[in-house]
Amino acid sequence: MKIPVFVGGVHITLLPESLPKAFDFGVYGEGEETIIDIINYLHSGGISGSSEMEKINGLLLHTDDGIKLTEMRTPIQNLDVIPFPDRNLLNIPIGQTTYMFTSRGCPYKCAFCASTRVWDNIRWFSAEYVVNEIKEVIEKHKPWAISFYDDLFIANFKRLEKIVELICTKGLHKKVKFSFACRSNLVNERLIEVLKPLNIHMVCMGLESGCQRILTYLKGGGITVEQNQRAVGLFSKAKINIQGTFIIGSPDETEEEIIQTLNFIKRSSLTNFEVYLLTPLPGTPIWDEAKKMRLVANNMDWGKLAVENKEDKIILSQLPKKQLLELYKLFMHEKRKRKVRYIVKTGMKNPFWVFKKLKLIKNRLKLNDKIKNIFAKK
Repeated sequence: MKIPVFVGGVHITLLPESLPKAFDFGVYGEGEETIIDIINYLHSGGISGSSEMEKINGLLLHTDDGIKLTEMRTPIQNLDVIPFPDRNLLNIPIGQTTYMFTSRGCPYKCAFCASTRVWDNIRWFSAEYVVNEIKEVIEKHKPWAISFYDDLFIANFKRLEKIVELICTKGLHKKVKFSFACRSNLVNERLIEVLKPLNIHMVCMGLESGCQRILTYLKGGGITVEQNQRAVGLFSKAKINIQGTFIIGSPDETEEEIIQTLNFIKRSSLTNFEVYLLTPLPGTPIWDEAKKMRLVANNMDWGKLAVENKEDKIILSQLPKKQLLELYKLFMHEKRKRKVRYIVKTGMKNPFWVFKKLKLIKNRLKLNDKIKNIFAKK
């Protein structure tokens, strides 16, 4: 029996010509309606990857002349018509963190991000839909926290107010913690006031750089280092945990400018932070820049773009790779120190939190062992 194998997502949507022969076909753009058509076609006896599938919108098909795109599928305008995901298939252990998407798209155009290249505009699930999904997740899976994976959860302020109001009215903030992404130019006293009633575990902000020149390059303007500092300070004053993300290795970024970012972190009251080497992901302006430099291609080894890959990673920086990695290690050292301080500080206030944290780690290790065993048997 031949099992149909296909792929979807950002990469294949923005770089359809890179669809490997290992896949019968690909799904580009929004997939909910496309997958229904695919299942109905296969269920009726259709052959996976055949030319008969050209009638289905939103597909990439292998042909003798290369990759063929069928007609683009119109995005779903009313996202509330989409049923809640069946999370039973994920086998989420009780007490773990799970996630939700409550919107599609982003109002900003960062140079390293492909979101606005995938979605022409931003669409929202309604506040009522979002809160009903939160309620179902809590009742069925009893997570410790829910992370909103939206590009920018707070972008629609009126909807945000309604979501918080409904969460508190239903008492859901007493049953689970929340984390989500934010942007410093949108942070003010009014936002903090709206968010304060929530049981917030962490707010994440893409701060990117402590150097204004590099920040402008990465964010496309419209945001300053001072705004980043002020936003971190407002969240810290409100006793809301804040995580910052940073990117080093822009094409002409100097060692001194990278150190400016490290010093920004050291001076800040960030609870935690992550730092990444600038990666030319398909569909982004950074990808186009890397292509001009002949560092990437449509048929390249994609493992060289993996986040965890450091030694063999494609970089755009003019600094020697060894020097860049040494600078990266300085950030990792600072991160470890900050994490230890956070654990000690939180553990002193709430020893039970440490117990729960250890239990979460134990459950995650058990889950990893189960996954390894499944693949080992195959």
